[in-house]
Amino acid sequence: METVNAIAKMKELIASINLADKAYYGDDAPIMTDKEYDALTDELKSLEKETGIVFANSPSKRVGGVNKTELGKVRHTRPMLSAKKTKSVDDVVLFAEGKSVVLSWKLDGLSLILRYENGVFKQALTRGEDGLVGEDVTHTVKYLRNVPKTAGKGNFEVRGEGVISWADYRLLNKDSSSGHPRSLAAGLVRSLTPDKGRLSHVDFRAFELITDESRKTKEEELDALAAEGFAVVDRITVAASAKAGELKKAVAGFIPERYLYPADGIIAEYNDLKYGKSLGATSHHENRMLAYKWDDSEYETVFRGVELSATRNGAVSITALFDPVVIDGSRVSRADLHSLGNFEKYEFGVGDVIKVYKANMIIPQISENLTRSGNYKIPDRCPCCGAPLEVRTSSGGARNLYCPNPECIARNAQKLARFCDRDAMNIEGFNATVLEKLMAYGLVKTFADLYNLKNRRADMLLIPGVGYGVCDKLIDAVEASRAATLSGFLVAVGIPLMGAAAAREIDEYFLGSWDDFENAVKSNFSLFHIAGVSEALDRNIKSWYKDENEAKLWRPVLKEIRLMSRLKTSATAAGPFSGANIVITGTVNNMPRKTLTEILTLMGANVSDSVSGKTDYLIVGETPGSKKLADALKLGTKIITREQFLKMLTGAEE
Repeated sequence: METVNAIAKMKELIASINLADKAYYGDDAPIMTDKEYDALTDELKSLEKETGIVFANSPSKRVGGVNKTELGKVRHTRPMLSAKKTKSVDDVVLFAEGKSVVLSWKLDGLSLILRYENGVFKQALTRGEDGLVGEDVTHTVKYLRNVPKTAGKGNFEVRGEGVISWADYRLLNKDSSSGHPRSLAAGLVRSLTPDKGRLSHVDFRAFELITDESRKTKEEELDALAAEGFAVVDRITVAASAKAGELKKAVAGFIPERYLYPADGIIAEYNDLKYGKSLGATSHHENRMLAYKWDDSEYETVFRGVELSATRNGAVSITALFDPVVIDGSRVSRADLHSLGNFEKYEFGVGDVIKVYKANMIIPQISENLTRSGNYKIPDRCPCCGAPLEVRTSSGGARNLYCPNPECIARNAQKLARFCDRDAMNIEGFNATVLEKLMAYGLVKTFADLYNLKNRRADMLLIPGVGYGVCDKLIDAVEASRAATLSGFLVAVGIPLMGAAAAREIDEYFLGSWDDFENAVKSNFSLFHIAGVSEALDRNIKSWYKDENEAKLWRPVLKEIRLMSRLKTSATAAGPFSGANIVITGTVNNMPRKTLTEILTLMGANVSDSVSGKTDYLIVGETPGSKKLADALKLGTKIITREQFLKMLTGAEE
């Protein structure tokens, strides 16, 4: 290629890669697949080698990562570089060349550095844009499931990966057919407001101790970390005497589709730490290690169209549909296209021959359209309400479709489902599918309409699949939610960036009082002073409160529910459970025991685990324990049924 053309192409590649980096690292919203990203990077490196020109802003000169401007910046003790990559197992054999190597999983999450002072956890950083300066994410990492609060005795740093297992991802993300645990982990860790509940599903797996020179081998280093309570990467050590065939067999033993965490390859590292350190590093990678990435097996099939679905914020997801093909033992017929821009670049036409694969042998993706007939027109109307769709561009450059109709059943069903979530109003049984049915039959349109369902029982019974049992359970769940907390309400109404953790901090600050919270917002009180509330969330709360359209949704709910103010629910306050000693047995309306205990405590009750002569009430739910019931009958304790409890809870019965 002529130098002039090569330079123009290099600039184009740099712009595309930098845009993808911002979307991936900065917005946690990828605009291209890993395969496409790697192809662009390989082409850029090839042109740089051919021309001898490397531009200052070239991605090949830096380690991937973009800092969020709102997070604090901290310089690393030592540059956090990447590893040279290969897709050839023969390169791994050449890398080992008669030396002992440690093979470990290349986990697909967010790289983190933990700092300990005098054996106490003090700070957590991300890798950052250049591997030199990272983001301070101590406020979220401290809630990760397995980060030791204390370890060792001196000052040291540990590097590892923040990663979500496939099982936890399916638990946290109901639509786990699209997306990736990596994006969820990165979003949670880099969030300005910690979501303690969801962060507890993120694991830290250590892979390096960087400030201790006393260890001679990588195995000793990882064993030392494990002895201090760190979960370390799973690995095997291959002896220096191993033949090429043995090494290849060891590599083949890493099977990603059977592993509990997402992984995009294997790291081969010299076991001799002193030797590895002596090899030095480039500005991009350390020479002591090599990353082996799997080749994705591709399969040809036929494109048939797309499926659109609206989310609660109005964004419309695009899923490609194609003739079923078996990949890695499972039948695949659809793949997430991420964005409108991604859809457009394939130039689809019905009947086009396309190549599909499973990224990291897990996530279905389209790699190429071989035919490119370009005659398929993507639907321009919302699949649910029929409103004309809009095209909007995100800060990361991704072009997406949006449904602008605030009355859209699909997007409102998602919004209502969020309102009913466990960490919100905790209304059991109201998922998006159920809500879409209720909305289609005109029974529910707004949050407040849920609280009128008890008066529309006959209408509910007309809905296919909603029998007497289902109907009564749904109504009971709504009635139970009338006794609510300020934190649950704030999560339920969909304030941007409002997580369960921040909502609880606000609840505690205002002692559960809506009036005090509302007065603070109206007087422009700086909520940023409350622990866990960022400046961005502070702005969002005030914007939400002033938005008249939003107010039409949430304000009527306040007339239907009773928020448990800590000032008004002390043991001396009037109420059916004030000052009472209560024991619970069985499940009450599918309500988590912790939530039920919290509500009763807010109402002035003392909740204990066993029945005694001091027990005033035994609340009996579904599948109760026989011992507590027998003890209550023996002692003459008053027994409250689930139905009686719900009536007392909502003030219908004193």
